[in-house]
Amino acid sequence: MTEQRNEASRAGTLLITVLMLGLGLTRVHGHLLFHSLVEAFTIAVAWSVFFLAWNARRFLDNHYLLVIGIASLFSGGIDVLHLLAYKGMNVFPGAGADLPTQLWIAGRYLDAAGFMIAPIFIRRRLRSDLAVAGFGAAAGLMVISTLGGWFPRCYVEGSGLTTFKVASEYLVSLALLASMAWLLRNGRQFEPRVLRQLAAAILFGVAASMAFTLYEDVYGALNVLGHLFRFLSFCLIYQAIVVTGLVRPYDLLFRDLARSEAALRRSDERYRAFVGNSSEGICRVEVEPSVPVDLPEEEQIRQLITRGRIRECNDAFARMHGAGNAEEITGARLADVLARSSRDATEVLRAFVRSGYRTVEGESRAGDGRYLAGSLTGVVQNGCLVRAWGLERDITERKRAAAERERLIAELQQALAEVRTLTGLLPICASCKKIRDDHGYWTQVESYFQARSGVSFSHGICPDCVKVLYPELE
Repeated sequence: MTEQRNEASRAGTLLITVLMLGLGLTRVHGHLLFHSLVEAFTIAVAWSVFFLAWNARRFLDNHYLLVIGIASLFSGGIDVLHLLAYKGMNVFPGAGADLPTQLWIAGRYLDAAGFMIAPIFIRRRLRSDLAVAGFGAAAGLMVISTLGGWFPRCYVEGSGLTTFKVASEYLVSLALLASMAWLLRNGRQFEPRVLRQLAAAILFGVAASMAFTLYEDVYGALNVLGHLFRFLSFCLIYQAIVVTGLVRPYDLLFRDLARSEAALRRSDERYRAFVGNSSEGICRVEVEPSVPVDLPEEEQIRQLITRGRIRECNDAFARMHGAGNAEEITGARLADVLARSSRDATEVLRAFVRSGYRTVEGESRAGDGRYLAGSLTGVVQNGCLVRAWGLERDITERKRAAAERERLIAELQQALAEVRTLTGLLPICASCKKIRDDHGYWTQVESYFQARSGVSFSHGICPDCVKVLYPELE
């Protein structure tokens, strides 16, 4: 794509160069033909910009182009009068060189106003009817004042340009430079190539105005140079707006839409990566058709069981319910999925309805002995439940760890109880050494301790007893 754009740029540059050479050749034939061709081209571009922007105005988020287009409509109209009034055209007999120069300045004021106002509407909406009325009224007043003789003089035969004309050119140039600075500050709203072409077009427009402050003869070399700069300026405007708007509208007219779509795709990719890689089961249940929430509880449950279907889930959710991957379970009925666990689907949905379709936490045991904990969060629109988001996690290891902990605690409590029993005061016979238990029975020492501590005894005879019982062994 980049290579194609570079090739198109080179082709455009070559075409402009050829056209410039062609205009130079027409100058040899006569200045009037040269001037007429330049003005006709700029008028065509100006009106093309208007028609392009005007017909796309309902879809534009960035109204910069719409302001430029509306201003171009009326400045182009004044340029038509400027072309017809030019010295030698004889459309306005006896007008001389002042009238076309006055019309030229009037058109440039409109251009400068358009470029100055346009950046304001990069992020704002434009009332197109008010803009047309405003630019139309300004253009009408300037045309009436020039034709009526009230517009300040701009050219005096024999002495050249007036101070008003020169000052106007400087004022227009300053306005264009300020508009370019404002445009560059908001450059992120434009495709980089379009931004560069618009900035270059403004600079060539300023160069044209500077040339038009120096000529003394409307057929002179500086006048020719100014028109060549103006031609270059409108070639760039044509490439930036007309060509881009027709060939690559998403780079200009619908750039915000394209950027939003790209951001949406990136967000969707992140969402799918997050859901797909999550260790927790995630699912989206669509209720088709939706279930009114004002129905009786049992009727809502019945309709949810028959209408609820898994429309989206991740592999983790599928594995929790006995499927190999998400594709195997997508489209399944909600009741069939819940029936895979020991919990009854009716009870799950009853708790869901009674909670107000928000979040129901609960545990269930799957057929393979695993324990699952999950929740359901419903989406209600226009009084109907349209979908629900489910979240489940495998808590089998947690349950087993809890059970093992309880077993160990019970054993420890039993051991502590036995230790407490053995550390108490024991009633023992002073003669036979039997011990009286809690029930009043006298038992042998061995039996008592063996029953309460698990200690086994082995029997032998100590040396003192050997002396008493078996003296012959001494």
